[in-house]
Amino acid sequence: MKRKITIVFAIAIIPIILLSIILYLSQFHFDFSQDYRSVEGYENIVFMDPKSKQCFRLCVWGLVRTENPDGFEDHRDLVRSSEYQMLAENTDAENIWQVVSSPDGRYILYVESINVGTGVTTDEEEVFYRVYSIEDGTSTTIYSGYRQFLLVDWK
Repeated sequence: MKRKITIVFAIAIIPIILLSIILYLSQFHFDFSQDYRSVEGYENIVFMDPKSKQCFRLCVWGLVRTENPDGFEDHRDLVRSSEYQMLAENTDAENIWQVVSSPDGRYILYVESINVGTGVTTDEEEVFYRVYSIEDGTSTTIYSGYRQFLLVDWK
């Protein structure tokens, strides 16, 4: 009987330990979508928490911590650029607050916040990180999260 309890306990504790490791590594930036894999060069997209200055990259379960690259650029000032105008003309995107061109010029990474609230509070924003393909005019959501306001750069 004691052996059965030990086995049941071990089986129950293993998933908890694995989940704890994943939570620690990703710091709660979860998004299990794999759509980002359709974008060439996604490995070079870097996300940065503006408060902690910690950087992240895309992975299977969302975002994972990474080293802070040299020369991380803040692209919030490019919102009124030619890339922004292209997005405004060719997508239904609203509330765009960051725009980054891919190094090869084939894609535009943009950050869009959408108010999902139905009440008085204004703190109910879902943030979408999308890549617009200049070649075929499609947008792919590579990451999203509730109030996940991260800076982005594409190296």
